[in-house]
Amino acid sequence: MKLIVAVDEKWGIGRNGDLLLSIPDDMLYYRATTRGKVVVMGYTTLLSLPKSKPAPGRLNLVLADIKGLRVPGAVVCGSMEQLHGMIGCFHPDEVFDIGGGSMYRQLLPYCSDAHITKMRFDGEADTYIPNLDELDGWHVADESEPKDHEGLQYSFVVYHNEAPKPLTMAEDLSTDMSAYFKKKEPVTIALVDDEGYKAELKTLLHAYFRPLENGFSADEVEEYLDGEPIAFETYLKERRLTASFDEVQAYADRYVGQGEAVTVTKEELEVIDAFADGEITAEDVISKLKQ
Repeated sequence: MKLIVAVDEKWGIGRNGDLLLSIPDDMLYYRATTRGKVVVMGYTTLLSLPKSKPAPGRLNLVLADIKGLRVPGAVVCGSMEQLHGMIGCFHPDEVFDIGGGSMYRQLLPYCSDAHITKMRFDGEADTYIPNLDELDGWHVADESEPKDHEGLQYSFVVYHNEAPKPLTMAEDLSTDMSAYFKKKEPVTIALVDDEGYKAELKTLLHAYFRPLENGFSADEVEEYLDGEPIAFETYLKERRLTASFDEVQAYADRYVGQGEAVTVTKEELEVIDAFADGEITAEDVISKLKQ
């Protein structure tokens, strides 16, 4: 796995539970580096994200020893053992540790690379990570030209660990989470008054537009990791917690020609839910979608 973080000149990363400084270019670098990846974080870091919600466009693994906790859109691991098990289900290059301090310190030995934004100032931090310039086995693999933000100098540095500690890897690694990450294109469906069709369609549409809508709890992680787990994206699809565009469209296409065809977006799910639950008619759906 890898990690990504911004540090000051003393390798401080935060103060009073917040970042030391927000540099727009650093935010862009973070988004570009982690987009479409698996991000690992502690519960406090989750709460520090915008609206305390999982980072979009990424599969979020959250370490939180809170019984029964569910986080919509995220996978909650109740222990470091569970977290290690989940990390081991993905290719190492697809996983990024994004903090906070305790997570960085505990997972650093397992990281092959560290993407460090080095800021040349003293942020008077109260949270630090180890200085990689002083750790045996770590060396600078790449470094950008010095950059400037309102008089503050910084650069992007990639450190490489010559001997990361191995994680136990599942035989069936998840390699394609496109059903989770991919931009959600509108789906064309037929408004057919068939209870079985409507119920399955509602489930598939939610799995497609809102993957892991109700979250994935530590108990479910335990069940998934028990024995030899199949690839995680396969497990999620089998339980209708994610769905691909092709999967949803193929099911809907079976009913094309049997009823009025409409195009549905994520924002219009409530209308389709009402139709599937028998609360409104096909004519009501068409009228609402035209508004």
